[in-house]
Amino acid sequence: MKHAKLSVSKILICVGAAATVWLAGCSLPEAKPDLTRYYLLTSSTANPPKEVTGAQWKLGLRPVEVAPFLKHRAMLLRRGSNEVRFVEDARWAEPLESGVARVLRESLESRSDVAGVTNVTRSSETARDYDVLVRIQRCEGVPERGLARFEAVVEIYSTEIDPVRVGREVVTAETGGWDAGNYEDLARKLSAALDQVAERAIALLPAK
Repeated sequence: MKHAKLSVSKILICVGAAATVWLAGCSLPEAKPDLTRYYLLTSSTANPPKEVTGAQWKLGLRPVEVAPFLKHRAMLLRRGSNEVRFVEDARWAEPLESGVARVLRESLESRSDVAGVTNVTRSSETARDYDVLVRIQRCEGVPERGLARFEAVVEIYSTEIDPVRVGREVVTAETGGWDAGNYEDLARKLSAALDQVAERAIALLPAK
């Protein structure tokens, strides 16, 4: 019986030694650093004091709508007409619709002919002149052409119980000089495009 126990002990010792040698010969893979970077859309306006001139619009900003393929957090590059590529290590720090709504509101509020902007829903009872709806169709870099491209449908609605659309325009903003691979610069150029969207929204408002 003692002999059997001794044999088992020897076997366990041998197995343990073999495992130690095997592990010593195997190097575990090193953890790779996380190279992901996160970017925000930013307003180009620093809330400067504005001179009150012209019509003083009270606007409602409806929830921004986004094309389904743009709901990905990774930044998007377009190659040709039909191919897109998501840059997994360059990501938006917030949902695109949230960033666009924030910057668009800041841009609208900076206009001298805008008295205020309110985020609204269909059930909102906030007093306002018109509602602005923005649908994002493109928000991308085009490496082959060094472009930052933003495209959105802008619509203006009345504020009755049954709203009537009183204006619509497709706004395409293309900014050249993007150094492909510089995603901070891409975010900055796409941010600037929202000023054009705000400008066209104001231009679509019916004359007072």
